[in-house]
Amino acid sequence: MQLMLERLAARITQADIDLQSSERFRIDRLLDRDSHGEILQRPPGDDVYRFIGHCDAMFPDGGGLTETVNKLHKPDDRLLRRDVRDAHHKAQIKAEDIPTVLDEFGDSIKVLSLDCFDTLLWRKTATPRDVFAVLADNPVARRLGITPHQRISAAARARRAKPLENGSREIDIGDIYRPFTSLSGEERELLAEAEIRTEISVCFAFSPYVELIRLAHARGIKIIVVSDTYLREDELRRLLARHLPADVMQAISKIYCSVDYGTSKSHALFEIVIKECGVPASQLLHIGDNDVADAQAPRKLGVRALHFLQFDHEVADFLRLQHAASSLILLEQAAPEAGILPCYSPFRPIFAVANLQPYAPETVIGYMSFGPVLYAYARFLMDEVEALQQQGRRVKVFFLLRDAYLLSAACEAYARKPVGKLVRIRKFFAVAASFKTRADVDYYISGIEPAYDNLHATAKQLLLPAEVTELLIRIAHQSDDPKTAFHQLLHDDDVLELIFKNSFALRARLMRYMSKELELEEGDTIILADIGYNGKTQEYLVRTFKEELKVDILGRYLVASDEPYRAANSKALITSPWWNYTLFEQCCAVKEGAVVDYDFDGEPVLGEIKQSERQYEKVANVQAECLRFVDDARTFFTNAGVTHEYSILQRAAHAALFRHAYMPIEAELEYFKDFQHDKFMGPDRKKTIYHLESARENVRCLPSPYRLGAYETRSLGLDFTFSGLVQRSLQIDLDPEDMNVRFSPLKVSVGSTHDSKIFLLRAHHLHDGYFSIILPYVSGTSVKMLLGEHYEWLQISGIQVLNNARSVCRNVSSSLDLEEINREGEIYRCLSQASVATIRSVDLQQFKTPHYYHMIFRPLVSRASDPSRRAGASQ
Repeated sequence: MQLMLERLAARITQADIDLQSSERFRIDRLLDRDSHGEILQRPPGDDVYRFIGHCDAMFPDGGGLTETVNKLHKPDDRLLRRDVRDAHHKAQIKAEDIPTVLDEFGDSIKVLSLDCFDTLLWRKTATPRDVFAVLADNPVARRLGITPHQRISAAARARRAKPLENGSREIDIGDIYRPFTSLSGEERELLAEAEIRTEISVCFAFSPYVELIRLAHARGIKIIVVSDTYLREDELRRLLARHLPADVMQAISKIYCSVDYGTSKSHALFEIVIKECGVPASQLLHIGDNDVADAQAPRKLGVRALHFLQFDHEVADFLRLQHAASSLILLEQAAPEAGILPCYSPFRPIFAVANLQPYAPETVIGYMSFGPVLYAYARFLMDEVEALQQQGRRVKVFFLLRDAYLLSAACEAYARKPVGKLVRIRKFFAVAASFKTRADVDYYISGIEPAYDNLHATAKQLLLPAEVTELLIRIAHQSDDPKTAFHQLLHDDDVLELIFKNSFALRARLMRYMSKELELEEGDTIILADIGYNGKTQEYLVRTFKEELKVDILGRYLVASDEPYRAANSKALITSPWWNYTLFEQCCAVKEGAVVDYDFDGEPVLGEIKQSERQYEKVANVQAECLRFVDDARTFFTNAGVTHEYSILQRAAHAALFRHAYMPIEAELEYFKDFQHDKFMGPDRKKTIYHLESARENVRCLPSPYRLGAYETRSLGLDFTFSGLVQRSLQIDLDPEDMNVRFSPLKVSVGSTHDSKIFLLRAHHLHDGYFSIILPYVSGTSVKMLLGEHYEWLQISGIQVLNNARSVCRNVSSSLDLEEINREGEIYRCLSQASVATIRSVDLQQFKTPHYYHMIFRPLVSRASDPSRRAGASQ
């Protein structure tokens, strides 16, 4: 026992001696794992995607490694040998620096060492973890029921077991699948092979480094690959060989995998590399994306090492939001797919090589958000055209102005040649030209959504003159059900005759336009390309002209509805149950007025341009950036020989639009704040597409964020955005009181002078301390609010009269008689417990349905003697 104690004590003494020399390296190794998430869960490669955000978020306790992380990310001369890194040599390298990096070092470099993952090879997925979601969809993994969580958990267990086995933390792919004890050895081998095949399917070579290898080889520089990975050399070589050109693969003389040597780059792998290369460390240049493993660790050994910075922090933050959006788009899918789906980010390398600074709003919006959407659409449309042509069809593509203008330009940039033709056919005229029979009129009326069933708009669509419209509406309002009465009036013979006459004349003018502009031939296949959404233009053109023109009319949209009545023979890049992309639509439009008619010869007559010059200037800047992206992406992927599966581009495009709609960043909110839609500008032409201030007001009146626009909720916080999205997507049946258990009491007296009843009601909390309460309206009675019972000070935001459908009929905020209450604007001071506010009787005799008072108020100071407070009522 005594000998054992002495031996242990000696080891402790020796540990103290070694502590100072090893402490920093141990921290480096620790950070190599913790600062990038759980390295136990990583796919093959040390190049785990960076944790983006405040470093304290990684360590919820708020202490621990935060200080160390910050300290190690600052320049530290103690990590560098003065004779290795001259002051003019960079510590970091970006994609734009790669072509000239060798020139920085003159003839002093004899060996070029490259990291593998996220340097030489990139993945199409948003994060390495998404590779496991792709793997889970592999037939082998699906048959065996393997989930991403199981794969991650197995790797974690293997990394815990390995040091106990041989003192190393380096595991291979066989070690990872060993914990699957319920599977046979053959099944585990099949899974390991499936994972390698999955990596092959999602990886691609980053072309700037491919060219760097060629350049180095031409200069007689030896090339090696050094990677922290659980793939063995033959496995990694197989992966590289699938994605690197043959001459580049032959130029790589050696591949170092950490698992083959039982040590990582942060520990001792570079010592082995230096020894085997047979050159001084200062003649070896290593480049990789992990600051600790690829830069700090090799520099300590004298290696000239550069940290490859894939993205500026602006792009990294943007991609983080994009990744979050990719995970959430299932909420906007009509039939969400089951299971955990991978998040793809195929355009990351484009952002890495592009010149995006100074990150102007139009660059963030056009290049980084809408550009990927348009690239995906261009690929979708060109694939559709090619497939139809292979069937022997004569295809003609027509982009519907105004909104499809940018779609046309994007397709031309993608195809590197003109694609189709811009045409001026509005939905309004396609519908208006379709009325030949009473059945056609009824078909149109049956398709009107209740929320858009406006009698004036219906009459205008039916081409009824204004004076006829006014008479019909006045007659209809004599009925208890004006809408039904109006629709019945449309069946009068003289009304139908007028509709048919005007529709016939328009149909002739539209036909002359199409005959002249579209140059159609019998048997043509027409593709109408547009933003979307229900394909009404296509639907009505088919109903009206298909047989007459003897052509097939197809629709190929960017976004389409999932409703059963959407146009037949239509496809879309994205399908969504609702439309939230008005700003994107505005950015795709051409600067011209809407078509308001066609003249006798079929020439389109354009209306005035209603949007401001400033808006069109912003749109033009965004469009230029969109097209720059499409051109850059097409060039990069062509040169790199990378072809993405359509499903990857589709999901990435949906995520980009989703992020823009539901998670806009501050620059986007500011850029679009004055944008208008010419259909919804209001009579004074001042109404904007969204208004952040009105959102903050509306949320005080609505029981949930369900009815607020996505951009509006962004000013309130993502919790509001996601709450509204989930409620809408899942059609959750929630009453206002379900949203919040907070309430505020209000005692009211309802009745006449001689007969009244007192009720203690509960007002439900909305937002910012505002409460909502519904009070009954009965003709000939008064409603007295005994405000002094509960409050000394309160704010009454408004009192409105609602009908049975909860629509506002009248604002009666000024119709209050006050007793022992002082008022200053919306602020009311109750002078005593007997303070009363009475809503004066409102004349609603013209309305036959039940009505209610709706009051929004905010308690400011409660009365100390309020018994409901003592009873535990909540505010």
